[in-house]
Amino acid sequence: MDSEFPPAIALAQAGVKFRSVSDAGSIMNIEFEKGAFRYLGYKRGTFKIPHLSIGELTDPLFRNLIGFEQCYHHHSHEISSYAFSMNKLVASSNDMEIICEKRIIDNWLSAEDGANYFSKLCNDTVLKKFYYDELCVQVKMHYLIKWYRWLEKLNHDYFANPWSAISLIAAAILLAFNVVQTVCAIHSK
Repeated sequence: MDSEFPPAIALAQAGVKFRSVSDAGSIMNIEFEKGAFRYLGYKRGTFKIPHLSIGELTDPLFRNLIGFEQCYHHHSHEISSYAFSMNKLVASSNDMEIICEKRIIDNWLSAEDGANYFSKLCNDTVLKKFYYDELCVQVKMHYLIKWYRWLEKLNHDYFANPWSAISLIAAAILLAFNVVQTVCAIHSK
């Protein structure tokens, strides 16, 4: 499996929004809308993930479904692929916080158990065909574009509230006036 998702916290720092989808039809209908620059505007990438509740009863269900996929080689490995994808997306308790905050996952386990839930599902599991290959490529391409990370950092640091945005714009205007004044002073001599 060449392509993998970066963890949720890294994707959030790259400007990716996470959105819970309730009408997806299946928990495996994960989608990603690429971000874009349009007419000097910036549209964030959006990860649309169907809602899932995890608890003590979902563990045996997923294990049985993954076991079924492992036994029948002609069957697609969609559930195993889902578990592998979520394992990469939720790599730590911080990732689980982001995912739970957006109501993608209802975690009825402890914070640490919730973060380790998918990695435990993937132990000793062989994945022959990864169902989300194309999706991983899209997400990784978005993640590797540095502009998205820079814009998200700029947005977080300087445009989080209106006062910081106003002060940044005022500083830019003052700098422009200073440059114009310096150029005029040099030309007048």
